[in-house]
Amino acid sequence: MLGTFHTIWTFDVSDPASWKIEANEAIQILQGRSGFVSSSVFHNADSPERYLVKTDWLDVGSYRRALGSMEAKVGVWPFLANMRDEPTAFELLTDFSSDSCIEYESSVNGEV
Repeated sequence: MLGTFHTIWTFDVSDPASWKIEANEAIQILQGRSGFVSSSVFHNADSPERYLVKTDWLDVGSYRRALGSMEAKVGVWPFLANMRDEPTAFELLTDFSSDSCIEYESSVNGEV
């Protein structure tokens, strides 16, 4: 069984009100793409300028196709141009809950 795919985009934000509008617009574009599962926006408790956007996808292909769409090139990529330069895409390999542990196969490079 393959795990889901996730992105974590980190931003240093000087104008939170404008940034939140841009984030919502970008996420709404991605919501309409096949394979989109969910998205969340976070604010760092210790660094007031730091924000994070997490998106969840069925698989890596869904994510890549979504970002390759014309809508994303126009409405998402300009938003992403301001994110911190660090790795952003991750696949779920192990999922722990209070009473279980589920391991997944890698769909990206075959390594676990």
